[in-house]
Amino acid sequence: MTKGLAFRFHGGATAFIDRLAIVIDDLDDGDIQLLDQITQWSWTNDCVIPNGCIQLSAEEIEHRLEKFSQLELLDYGSRV
Repeated sequence: MTKGLAFRFHGGATAFIDRLAIVIDDLDDGDIQLLDQITQWSWTNDCVIPNGCIQLSAEEIEHRLEKFSQLELLDYGSRV
């Protein structure tokens, strides 16, 4: 059974914070809310986005995660 999707902050936590300040205007409220939840999972779930915990469609999740990757905020690994 898959636990979720592993992620890491692009360039580390400090680089994530620095980069967020640069790209904040490119994010909408939904992006910011999802990033808030993801940063909480970095502390509480060992940098794994748990299966079934994001209340968006699969297409919306994929779109937002790809956006975060393109903005160099997050990198995604394999399912764990």
